[in-house]
Parts: sequence; C-alpha cells; structure tokens
Amino acid sequence: METGYADKGHIMAVEFDRKIIIYWWIMANVGLLVTMVGIILMPIWILFGWLVHQKQYEHMSGALTDRSINMRMGWLFKKQQNIPLDKLTDVSIHEGPILNAFGVVRMQFETAGAAPFILTGVKNSNQFRDLVLQQRDSLISAPQQSAPSEESNSVLMEIRDILQKISENISNEG
Repeated sequence: METGYADKGHIMAVEFDRKIIIYWWIMANVGLLVTMVGIILMPIWILFGWLVHQKQYEHMSGALTDRSINMRMGWLFKKQQNIPLDKLTDVSIHEGPILNAFGVVRMQFETAGAAPFILTGVKNSNQFRDLVLQQRDSLISAPQQSAPSEESNSVLMEIRDILQKISENISNEG
C-alpha cells in the first residue's frame, strides 16, 4: 500500500488481539437477545456474525507516527481516523469484568474539542499508551520549525538593505 502524507514518520504499528472477534460476536448476540426483532434475527447472526467480525478484524490497522495516530477500519464501511498528537489530551485504558472475561482492554483517546476515539482489543496497550504520550510530549515541547518561505526571505533581505542604508547615512553625517 502506498503511504500517504499522514503515514510519514512511522514509529509503531498497533496490534489487535484476535480475542476481540469473540468479544464482538458475543456482545452482538447479547444485543440481539434483548430485543424482540433481535431474537428473530439471532439464529442468522449466530451463523454469519462470526464471519462478519472476522472480516472486520482483518481490516483493522493503525500506527503511531511522529505527529499522529492513524487508524483504518471497516470491511464494508471503511473509516480512516487521524488523531493529531498535539491535540491529544488523554489516553486511558479501561478494563472491566466483561472485558477481563474476554482478555481484552479498551483504550480511549481524548482530544481537544472532539468526541473520544475508542479502540478495543489493542495488544500491549500499556506500552502503546506510554509511547503515544511520550511522543505527544516530545512534539509539544519541541515544535517543528518550518523552513522560511521565499517571501519571508525577500522581506528579510529588504530589511537588511534598509538597515545598511540607514547605517551608511548615519556614518556619512558624522
């Protein structure tokens, strides 16, 4: 796959635990079980839901780059999310009795002014969280300098020339 602008500066790929397929499948069946229409559809979902969640898992990918977290997911309905690290306010890891029963964790990425982004089933979530926060802190503490543009260079040269003329005028008067 061709890397785009958002993928430059790759630091770490996100790995997902295959146990998430079981978690998704059982949670979908529980959701169907609590509704009248869902009970009717449940036999179909029991047979085909596993395949849908398998495809969903196969089409998940993510990476930490030097300036963002880039996530791609979706089999039928594809979604790409880029979270700029300089807008990231918190990364939290959630574990509860149901998640622990399946051996998965949920990570929540909170950003300034946007809804939280949630990832379930990230392997090595503590290591990934620490690396994300470390990269965010290094990005914020040392903002990247952009190269001066031609326009700003010409303005600076014009200022230099004016200052030289002023200096010459002052030395000629004295």
